[in-house]
Amino acid sequence: MSDTYAIQFNGAGKSFDSFRLGPIDLRVEPGVVVAVVGPNGSGKTTLFQMLLNIVQPDEGVIRIFGEAYGQREVEIKRRIGYVPDSSYAEEAGWRIDELVRFYSHWYPAWSPETWRSLSERFELDPKAKVSLLSKGMKRRLAFSMAVAQSPDLLVLDEPSSGLDPFAWRIMLDEIRQFMADGERTVLIATHTIEEVRRLADYVAFLYDGKLLDYRVKDTLIDDWKTLWIEAAFEEAAELPGVVDVELGPLTRLTSDRASETERALEEAGIAVAKRQQVELDEMLHHMIVAEKRKQAASGRTEGELHR
Repeated sequence: MSDTYAIQFNGAGKSFDSFRLGPIDLRVEPGVVVAVVGPNGSGKTTLFQMLLNIVQPDEGVIRIFGEAYGQREVEIKRRIGYVPDSSYAEEAGWRIDELVRFYSHWYPAWSPETWRSLSERFELDPKAKVSLLSKGMKRRLAFSMAVAQSPDLLVLDEPSSGLDPFAWRIMLDEIRQFMADGERTVLIATHTIEEVRRLADYVAFLYDGKLLDYRVKDTLIDDWKTLWIEAAFEEAAELPGVVDVELGPLTRLTSDRASETERALEEAGIAVAKRQQVELDEMLHHMIVAEKRKQAASGRTEGELHR
């Protein structure tokens, strides 16, 4: 049932002059943290803007808690706290307290207690002008306001950008507290691998407008391994799961299905000398390389068909 999902993308896509996002098929259950990772220009912000209906998809359907945008757009958006990748309301010359007063009016579930606690933890001066805040202070403000809305879904686009280490740790702690009831959902776009390690239940890898993979973080960590073998195994690249081979005193294999790779090595009588987890950024690198090869092969095939 669609109403069991906090977020549901069914073939949703958006085309621009030089970029296309999707079609995206993605289902996110309530009560989890999903990290969306990908290089700049991969479509993370556009994905979030489609989710918020700031950008309307050209195709497909997006549902939030089982509802598609329409006449109930206001009600749906009141259930979402959003930290965009840029600031807002600077041109009005508002102070923080004026901005909070304006925003809280539109959110019936606004929690003055939550706002007070967060503004104190992040050392936000209510009389400070938003336009004069540093980038890091603006991120503190945006995050605090989004959480104070008491949303069911928190959407964070690079929320730690510009934060110092102290404020970053506070933000992570507040996200954990936000998730404590087990019913709220967080979608976070990040370049910070440590945020993925500490927070994410699921990881979505995005590149060139395409969703390359979406899996449980712990499953990814189990599946992806770097293996070292003492033999110079010429057929190593053909083993199941192997995405990269480096020859040396020990042959280094990177696999996205490590258990299958090890089974094949065992059947070939080759012992694994060492194992190591693959970092998430390295996983993304190998996925991008594979996608580029796929695109290149597709281009060659189309060229041959049109000869």
